[in-house]
Amino acid sequence: MADRPMYYGSSSSGPQYYGGKGPQYYGGKGPQYYGGRAYGGGSYGEPNGGDSGSIVGTITVGRILRVISQRWLSVFVFMLVGLVVSFAVYRISPTVYEAQSSFTMDMRRSSGGLGRNALDQAMPDFGSSYAEIFNTRIPDWRSDKIVTRIVQQYRASHPTSTVSDEQIISTLGGSKLELQRNSRIITITVRSGVPALAAALANAYAEAIESFTDEENKIRCDKAVSQIHGNVEKRRREVDKIAKQLLDFRTANKVDNLRSMRDTIQQGLSKTTGDVLALETTESQLIEWEKLLVAVQQEPESFGNLSTGVPRAEEIAAQYRQFQDDSGAYSSLLVAYTENHPEVQSAKKKLELSRQRFLDAVSRALLTGRSTLQVTRNQLGSLKIKQDDLRNELASVEQRIVLAESGLGQLEAEFKVSNNVLEGLIMDENKARMDAEANNEIVRLAKLANVPSKPVLPNPMMIFGAGIVASIGLGLLFVLVLDNLEDTIVNLADVEGRLALKVLAVLPHVRRKKREQVAKFMVEDKYSQFAEAVAGLRNLLDSPRYEAMSKCMLVISTQPGEGKTITSTSIAISYAQTGKKTLLVDFDMRRPRLAMVWDLKLTKEQSFSHTLQNAKEGETPDFSKLVNETEVPNLSAICSLPPEGVNPATILGSRVVGDFLEWARRHFDKIIVDSPPFGLVGDVVTLATQVDSALIMCCPDRTHFKPIQYCSRVLTEAGATILGVIVNDVETSSQSAFSPSRHHSGGYRKSYGGYGGYGYGYGYGYGYGYSPHHKKKTGEQPAENGEEKAEPGSEAPAETPAPSEAAKQSDIADEE
Repeated sequence: MADRPMYYGSSSSGPQYYGGKGPQYYGGKGPQYYGGRAYGGGSYGEPNGGDSGSIVGTITVGRILRVISQRWLSVFVFMLVGLVVSFAVYRISPTVYEAQSSFTMDMRRSSGGLGRNALDQAMPDFGSSYAEIFNTRIPDWRSDKIVTRIVQQYRASHPTSTVSDEQIISTLGGSKLELQRNSRIITITVRSGVPALAAALANAYAEAIESFTDEENKIRCDKAVSQIHGNVEKRRREVDKIAKQLLDFRTANKVDNLRSMRDTIQQGLSKTTGDVLALETTESQLIEWEKLLVAVQQEPESFGNLSTGVPRAEEIAAQYRQFQDDSGAYSSLLVAYTENHPEVQSAKKKLELSRQRFLDAVSRALLTGRSTLQVTRNQLGSLKIKQDDLRNELASVEQRIVLAESGLGQLEAEFKVSNNVLEGLIMDENKARMDAEANNEIVRLAKLANVPSKPVLPNPMMIFGAGIVASIGLGLLFVLVLDNLEDTIVNLADVEGRLALKVLAVLPHVRRKKREQVAKFMVEDKYSQFAEAVAGLRNLLDSPRYEAMSKCMLVISTQPGEGKTITSTSIAISYAQTGKKTLLVDFDMRRPRLAMVWDLKLTKEQSFSHTLQNAKEGETPDFSKLVNETEVPNLSAICSLPPEGVNPATILGSRVVGDFLEWARRHFDKIIVDSPPFGLVGDVVTLATQVDSALIMCCPDRTHFKPIQYCSRVLTEAGATILGVIVNDVETSSQSAFSPSRHHSGGYRKSYGGYGGYGYGYGYGYGYGYSPHHKKKTGEQPAENGEEKAEPGSEAPAETPAPSEAAKQSDIADEE
């Protein structure tokens, strides 16, 4: 983006202060106040306030509708491309014609001496028999023999055809045979690029199947197998009767359930036994370790090596080594000096202290081991009780199984004998059927195929429908990815959903060109939308939920141009208008602005930054001399000149800052602190930990997610209290109170005047220098009363001030 702040880096590398391209996890140990609750640490990107982690992001109906409404043109372009691709596919797809012929399949009826019921007994249910026969015959009807017969039939019907055998076989490879539901009709479907060839092959296929079936029926034997089948059915009924008795017995006695229960109990008993053995081993080890520690406690000088499994073994070993070192040192001093020598006495005290520490470590280890031993014994006792219960239960179940299996065995033996007899009869029947009644169906040609006049492929409805659906899906995916990759905040859901921060207020856009006009707008018009929004924020901060955290507040922004100075000034004015004694402090020492807002002429003695810089160690300056009364009753301001020769971060880290805040709390009801932007310098973290709470600024289509996430994480980890976010510079014209408002040019709307100020091409440095001012547009005429014109919806830059007025009007056309 052309208006992206300079510290962001390129779009491919991410913000420079984020530490690389890898995912950054946010959240900290301290609480974040959000709607009355304290939010603990976590990682941004989880469901409570971040991205889903995928390239598309979290998909919701509301997000899809919003993205489509914003990027409908991209989806429409994808749809147009899909239509073009569909048309191309439709044009290059080959034309395919389809022809259908059909034949009927009937069951053969036996005649003569074999009797009518000979085959009726074999196939009593025609409804299911046709499907079974059809599925059985499909391999034969698609075999090489049928293909050869089809080619022969086609050659006989079309002797002058020039179609090759390979082309015929290739065409038949895509043919289909289907049994019509609830009928005896089988259809043959053949597709080809030549309509006459499709019809001819479909007819040849049906005729080949008919002749093939007739030839096979001639070699069949009409010998009946009804007698064998009757014996099979009689034996089958006997087997079914025994099977039913067996099932009833199992159901009544629940033998299977008992067996399953026995297996489960055995598994549980095995596991419990293993756990008991493991705990008994642990108990033995703990007892031995307890004995060893007691012996060491009684005679520390006889201490040897401990197993690594002994509780606090490393701590005991370390203390013992210290004890040995001190003992050696004491012995060495006794050799050189008498016992009453000061160094000997000091070494003796140190030795006694080391001995006591060693005994304390042993005592702690002994206490830990005894606690672990007691827990192990409790667990072992519970497991032994469970083991006894499982053994008793297993014995009971096995007894029930023995009683049930005694009756079950007899029935199973009877079933096995009857089933073996039945299987023998079935094998005899199957052999007779294979010899005598195989392939006893009758096939007759039902309908010949006509030459098709219309192609079935390509199907325009299918191609264009699939193309539109696929293109819309790809377009939606594309805009969702773009929306997820876009790093700017565009609506209220982005703040409270993805950032998991409370939105405290939404401040409308104020059409002014100078910072002084916008900052003191509440003094001019107390009943404007902007004043009402600030008053609502003031009432919220005075509510019982935030009252304890709103005496001394810090206003923070993650980048220049988000309205930090103007918002802090407006909040201070609002508090002053309620009669509270309010102090507005300019802690932005690199680029102080409040002196220009209130048109104050400061000397170095009145400059807050110089006072802090010149403060001597152990002395507290007289801060009352820095207070400047403003034109607003009850509102005082402490302003700064840019410091000279000292890093402001060094000043803000000094003791005198804490002394100043203590002084301000004693003399004022409310303290509003204007801080430098977070991310450019590290002053904010130091200040945020010394005030009661912090407010973070946010501008739609300007503020980026990662900087504000990083700011929240760093401040929370430092111990600061973040009350929430103030959304600034929101257009409230014909659109909703908080919605994206990009121009057609692709840029972003600027608040309070334009591009001046820090960060946008001019840096953020030290000293007195300010950003160069934008020149007046060519042809622009000044308005009446010396004021410049400002077209609705745009902010024209102000005239370039004279050099003598640079310090006063350096913020013209700046959108703080």
